[in-house]
Amino acid sequence: MFRLFVSAVFILVFVQSGLSQVNELPHQYITAPAIHLAYPVNAIDVRAIGMGNTQIANGTTFNAMMYNPALLDQERNSIEYFGIQAGMPSSTYEAADYLSQHIDEFEDAISLNQVWDGLEQLTQPGANNLQKLDALHEIQDGLIFVNDLFYKVTGPSENPKKYGISLLPGVSAQFGNLGFSLYAFGQAGFMMQLSPTFESLLDVDIPQTLQNPLAVARAVVQLRAALAPAIIGPRKFSDKVYPTALYVSYLDVVAAAGYGYTVNKNLTLGANLKIINRRFLLDKIPVKDYDEIISSVWDKFKSDVTGVTCDLGVHYKLANETAIAATFQNIIPMQEIRKTVDTQFRFHRIDNIDTLRYDTWEATVTRPFELKLPFIMSLGFYHPITDKWNVAFDWVDIAENDVRYKESMDRFRIGTEYRYNTIENTLIMTPRLGLADQQLTMGLGFEILKLIHIDGAYAYDRFVNKNVFYAQFKIIW
Repeated sequence: MFRLFVSAVFILVFVQSGLSQVNELPHQYITAPAIHLAYPVNAIDVRAIGMGNTQIANGTTFNAMMYNPALLDQERNSIEYFGIQAGMPSSTYEAADYLSQHIDEFEDAISLNQVWDGLEQLTQPGANNLQKLDALHEIQDGLIFVNDLFYKVTGPSENPKKYGISLLPGVSAQFGNLGFSLYAFGQAGFMMQLSPTFESLLDVDIPQTLQNPLAVARAVVQLRAALAPAIIGPRKFSDKVYPTALYVSYLDVVAAAGYGYTVNKNLTLGANLKIINRRFLLDKIPVKDYDEIISSVWDKFKSDVTGVTCDLGVHYKLANETAIAATFQNIIPMQEIRKTVDTQFRFHRIDNIDTLRYDTWEATVTRPFELKLPFIMSLGFYHPITDKWNVAFDWVDIAENDVRYKESMDRFRIGTEYRYNTIENTLIMTPRLGLADQQLTMGLGFEILKLIHIDGAYAYDRFVNKNVFYAQFKIIW
């Protein structure tokens, strides 16, 4: 999903289309078509994630209202006093730690100055071969940061790496057939887009020796073309030569009330009403925030909208407790949030390698974004193999309104779990296995004294397009 954000802001097609017009337009202003982002607001449970995120007909042992309100027909009195869920891929921590450890590179241009100093030494009149060889090594050392940033953080411009974390605190309750829930679901993400200057530096082939004077001269021209126009003062480079970092995040605060109605012993219907405060963040990240890039992302939401929508659910029991179900989520349309982001780049192009000529020009790309709440229709199937072992199957987003799914097969899910009574009436251990997004999911849960629920899962997350570890803690009465 993140790919839509990325391609929208930084697709180089828009920039490259202006190369032939450099002489006429030294600075281009480009407005790209709007990108429509459809993100649902329904919470997900780590238990469900571990077993393939199957939840349409399989919600009997956790708050069912947010998955299928028809499951509220199973009368009970329970309160989740406190519940919190979090997920973060290890790559997010590693990238954030790398940026924090190298923030001086962005503030003081240490490596770029090292490369420039090596260039000056290499082209200094009267320099002997030993001095020139030392200069080559100085340039190579200076480019280590550029290469490390590419492989460890940014990735290529056409498909930058994405990083993010999810957090879901909440409180919910059920009294009889009435359900109530208050929760916040957030996906906080960031990415860094390589600048054309850094891409140019990555493309330079630095000779290891002085044996090929033509190769050395070519490298000198390419390095000067990349760096010289960006120098704005003594040992100071323009910010436009650095990779651009973006916050790409959203946060939903949801209050909901639902009711389950029993039509007969087999058929139940349900509905809930949701009041949603939706916030959307799409903004550049100042260099000063790189050392706290994960924690600062939650504090910077600027656009928000509040609206009301509702879900409907159907649940039908077959023989042997087997069930089929359907849900219709977000039936009432909700207002979109619209934002734009402007990104400025400085480009350099070598006109003639023999005459050492190069052009310098700039471009500003404006990309509008629209975040909306999609209508989601889904079907589910549930079958208890024994009283401790069950399987479930879901077909989600049948109308294909959720843009996170790229292929139809991504919408099919299957999962299973086995409840093992480890210590009678004290500890229940539940291993889980499933398939979602055409990726394997795994989970493990512990129920202590029927009061404390601790669950973990490992599954693919479409927000960051990576496998993520999830953890969840609940106190249920």
